[in-house]
Amino acid sequence: MDVYKQMCTYSTPKQAIVEDKPTGRKGGIEPDLFCIFKGSPFWIEIQRNQYTEQKMQAKINLYEDFFFLDEWKSLHWQPEDRPALFPSVILITPVRYAVSSEHIRIIQVASIHELMEKYKSSTKQQREAKPITQSSGGIRINLT
Repeated sequence: MDVYKQMCTYSTPKQAIVEDKPTGRKGGIEPDLFCIFKGSPFWIEIQRNQYTEQKMQAKINLYEDFFFLDEWKSLHWQPEDRPALFPSVILITPVRYAVSSEHIRIIQVASIHELMEKYKSSTKQQREAKPITQSSGGIRINLT
């Protein structure tokens, strides 16, 4: 709930689903929250306990497995007038894990406030009349 409240101080998330189970089966990805925030889809993992690097990478590997299944392209919240977008994964954790993926975007922050500060400072010099889109491997994130 704290994460959702933090998001609302910037913009009300759309399509918020608590404990989303997009695969529909046990053992798949089970993010704590799915939402469309500031125009971009996110799966949010909130980690209050410290885990091993291997356990966190295994979690990321589940997201990669789902990416290759293509089932995500037909989820109900996907845009009808544009190509499907795979949500970025936000890890909200006080610990930085050495996790990686060549296929999905992973963002590690301690809070939504940190996320907004991170993107505010990275786009401050580039501000123009239109919103800025950050892109990574076909994944777009609009945070302005």
